[in-house]
Amino acid sequence: MIRKSVFITGASGDIGYAIAKEFADNGYNIIATYYNGNCNKIIEYCNKINIEIKTFKMNLENYQDIESCIKQAFDESDYLDCAVCNAGISNPEILLCDESKENIDKIIDINLKGTIYCNQILSKYFIKQKHGNIINISSIYGLYGGPAETTYSATKAGVIGLTKALALELATCNIRVNAVAPGFIETKMTSCFNKLEKEHIKENTPLQRLGEACDVAHAVFFLASDKASFITGEVLTVSGGVLRF
Repeated sequence: MIRKSVFITGASGDIGYAIAKEFADNGYNIIATYYNGNCNKIIEYCNKINIEIKTFKMNLENYQDIESCIKQAFDESDYLDCAVCNAGISNPEILLCDESKENIDKIIDINLKGTIYCNQILSKYFIKQKHGNIINISSIYGLYGGPAETTYSATKAGVIGLTKALALELATCNIRVNAVAPGFIETKMTSCFNKLEKEHIKENTPLQRLGEACDVAHAVFFLASDKASFITGEVLTVSGGVLRF
C-alpha cells in the first residue's frame, strides 16, 4: 500500500513537531526540514510507531537550498500529498523605530520570501501531479497586527495575501491552499512572557487559556484532509476566540 507523505518546514520547533506528530498519527510518512536545532524528537516518535521519516536541513534564505530539498522530497516519496510551510522566526518585542535593518531583512527573508519560494516551487510539482495541498502558517498578528512586532506582523499578513492569491491560481489544478493563524500558543517562542503577562493574555482570551501546539496541529490536519475538500483560500484562526490583541 502506498502511504501519503507530507512535507513540513520548521519541524524542529514546538508547533512543527506537533504538526508532524499529527500527520504521523494519521498514517502519513513524514518529510521534515529544520535549520536550527534538530528533528531528533519527531524521528524517535516516528520510529516508535513505524512511520517512515526523512529529514533535511534547509535554509529558507537560500533559494537553491529550498529548491533542492523540495526536489528530494518529491523524488524520495511514493506520493507527496501535502505541504505545511511552518518555519518562521520572531525577534523579541521592539518598536519599529528601534529595529535594525539586519533584523528587518532577516524576518522578511525567512517568514515571507522563504514561504513564497516554498509555495512557488511546491506549486510546480503539485501541478505536474495534478493534486496537492499547501497549508501556510501565519499568525493572528498577520490579521490584526501586533505592537512591537511590526515586521513580524507584516510578514504574516503577507503570508495571508500569498495564500489567498495562490489559491485562486491553483484551484483549477486540483490544488488547495489555506492558512492557519495561531494566537498565543505555549511554545519556546512565547516563553519570554512572564507569569503576569500570561495571566493577562488568558483573561483577554474568551476560552481563558493559552493554546497548545496540538491545537494548531489539529487545525492543519483538518485543512489537509478530505473533510476540507471544498475549502481553499481561507485562514483558520486558532486563538481561543481572541479577535485582536
